[in-house]
Amino acid sequence: MMIHIKMIGNYRDHLPPASKNGMIEIEVPDGTTVHDAISRFGIPLDDSSVIVLNGLTVDMNTPLQEGDVVTAFSAIAGG
Repeated sequence: MMIHIKMIGNYRDHLPPASKNGMIEIEVPDGTTVHDAISRFGIPLDDSSVIVLNGLTVDMNTPLQEGDVVTAFSAIAGG
């Protein structure tokens, strides 16, 4: 199934060069979880990252469905 991975801010550096606007589409097998999909990109998987599924905070063990968008960005913001 095809899903989208979106990286915001400095996390864009973790995407392959062919990504467009901080987003790529990847194929994953049925049963893939949010954790499975995002862990391959080498971003921190701790409190320093915010990872959402279709704009909502979910458990990292949530299984993905066709067309889902997993978004990741740094939890640290300046202002």
